[in-house]
Amino acid sequence: MLKEIENRRSIRNYKNDNIDKKIIFDILNAGIKAPSAKNNQPWRFLIVNNDIKNKISDKMIEIYGPNKTAEVIKTVPYLILVYNKDNEYFNHLSIGAAIENILLEAENIGLGTLWIGYIKKIEDYVKELVNIDYELVSAIAIGVKNENPLERPRLTLDEVLLNED
Repeated sequence: MLKEIENRRSIRNYKNDNIDKKIIFDILNAGIKAPSAKNNQPWRFLIVNNDIKNKISDKMIEIYGPNKTAEVIKTVPYLILVYNKDNEYFNHLSIGAAIENILLEAENIGLGTLWIGYIKKIEDYVKELVNIDYELVSAIAIGVKNENPLERPRLTLDEVLLNED
């Protein structure tokens, strides 16, 4: 098994280190290499600036109270918004594959990530902020890890493998 698969963790604490934007572009290029149904390549990415990150974080806190996801969004160096360009049936599966490639490439080069689905709760607000009319699927925080979480428990193969009997 690839070490990136074994070692990847959801990171919620980041150093304030700068990361060259070219590295972020390299990570996103790994995402666009993902397989997609009918080669539709439905993913679209937006790297948001600090002003937008702060507004997203503040809105989450305003609506849901202080929370770790809002804190991560405010403090992480890069927040990538992930969009679906159209309503093809299998797009979300394809976008999930692209996100996984991004997470694994970031791990490969020693950066941490957090896959944020919670952003869907404020999708309309984000749409107003960035003026993008695609469906917001998710967000990805990317930065230099300031923690090394232990592996979380996983079900065994026997627990997830369905038998036809």
